Amino acid sequence: MAFGDDNFESLLPPYLTQPDKARLKDALKQFMPDYRGGEIDYSDFYKDYRNTYFMQSDLIREIRFPYWDIEVSGYDKKYTDAIVISNTCDISFDNVREMNNKQCLFAPIVELDEFINDFKDSGIDSKKADGFKENIKQQLITNIFYLPVHFREEKEYIALLDKVFWFPSAELNSYIDDIEDERIASLTHYGYYLFILKLSFHLCRLPEQCDREVDFN
Repeated sequence: MAFGDDNFESLLPPYLTQPDKARLKDALKQFMPDYRGGEIDYSDFYKDYRNTYFMQSDLIREIRFPYWDIEVSGYDKKYTDAIVISNTCDISFDNVREMNNKQCLFAPIVELDEFINDFKDSGIDSKKADGFKENIKQQLITNIFYLPVHFREEKEYIALLDKVFWFPSAELNSYIDDIEDERIASLTHYGYYLFILKLSFHLCRLPEQCDREVDFN
């Protein structure tokens, strides 16, 4: 089923209000070729209250991750702010398993302006870089999720969905005692579902437009 079909609302949980469902449906038009370029409503994107546990799509400060150093063709240990990719239940401290403990997947987040300025510093034309920035803000770049200005941080972020890494869930849950300091922000229902659908679009575009049955011999 394509985004925007009349049956779209049946995929969403019943606790979402009708205005939230309508906003999501409108935002998802960005993934339809005949609509691209419209504005997305980013109001009420972040929660102004916080839970006492980590949730999928939370933004977390300084998570250790393996950094690929292109100059030496090897990994180094770095720290990055990141967004939680894993399902909330999978990383819950209360969800104890005897086997197959699930680890937490993250995607790095960086400040949008720093990301764009790196292009400019490398010699990319400023007009071209600024145009790319606008495409990011309209969610047109498949591997980048745009995160609007946060009411406390006063910064725009982006999540790099093609640089996913894992971090031990037990280690993450050791941060809970200082969760107010460790967590940058949580998303509202609207922000969360836009994130989930953008992540799904990045990883699982259907149809794939690649015929796996074609015989080239």
